[in-house]
Amino acid sequence: MERLTPAEEQVMLKLWQLQKAAVKEIQELYTNPKPAYNTTSTIVRILERKKFIKHQSVGRGYIYAPKVTREKYREYLIKHLLDNYYDGNKEELKSAI
Repeated sequence: MERLTPAEEQVMLKLWQLQKAAVKEIQELYTNPKPAYNTTSTIVRILERKKFIKHQSVGRGYIYAPKVTREKYREYLIKHLLDNYYDGNKEELKSAI
């Protein structure tokens, strides 16, 4: 697994909330100013290439769903933080929170 960019994380948070959605539905969850449809669509395709999401054809469009759970990504981020910023010291990480 790899770390997501802030823009990718925003899309994933919205998709985890919706469970499955078209790009337009993901975009509707943004507050103003909303990113352009093409921007959101590009991020969705990047996430699919990174194997974070999958798609299903519906009519002429696609419905996207997470392949990686929010919990699994959260575990990855905590481990990354622990290993790279706290030298594996769980107690030091806990005290920082």
